[in-house]
Amino acid sequence: MKTRHYTLQQILDDRTALAVVARQVNKGAVVVYPTETIYGIGGIATDDMVRGRIFEAKQRPEKNPLILIASRPEEFDYLKLDFPSAAHRLTERFWPGNLTLVLNVRGTDETVAIRVSDHPFIKSLLALVRAPLFSTSANVSGKAYNPDPKSIAQTFDGKVDYFIDAGWLVPRSPSTVVRATPDNIVVMIREGAVSTTEIQTVVARVY
Repeated sequence: MKTRHYTLQQILDDRTALAVVARQVNKGAVVVYPTETIYGIGGIATDDMVRGRIFEAKQRPEKNPLILIASRPEEFDYLKLDFPSAAHRLTERFWPGNLTLVLNVRGTDETVAIRVSDHPFIKSLLALVRAPLFSTSANVSGKAYNPDPKSIAQTFDGKVDYFIDAGWLVPRSPSTVVRATPDNIVVMIREGAVSTTEIQTVVARVY
């Protein structure tokens, strides 16, 4: 497989290039792309083969789940998630942004981690793909994330279909991960860009 490279500016300026990438993502292409915090690796979240390719590229254990990322909350509707009132309040305050919510699939014990992003690449791509993307850090599992885009490109060369190069990203904390249970209990899983104190301005208690 040959990995095709675009700069972020090329994708944002050239609608034809964006349409090509979007068309291939719809068909199962895997992409390394910039987010608000780090480079991610992902593809359309409605295709289990894409999930498998991401795990293979990252050498990631199958038991580790992937986050789903979208440009609008409605893109998660097909998952039939249980959105308790606490989760709604958190999304109204912190989405789009660096808050990942872990929610139950309605009526089950299964959980899914979701986030809404307003990164220009993600917004532009999902305007054409219209489905969430799998999203996970662009590093080999068990190895530290290297922010150098040249190193990332070399690591995943031939393992992904596209690399969207935005240069060195401004260092930022990772997204905060919060679990919101169907009975409105909010649990901090990972404190990151959104602090516990900020979460507590929206919900009464964080466990």
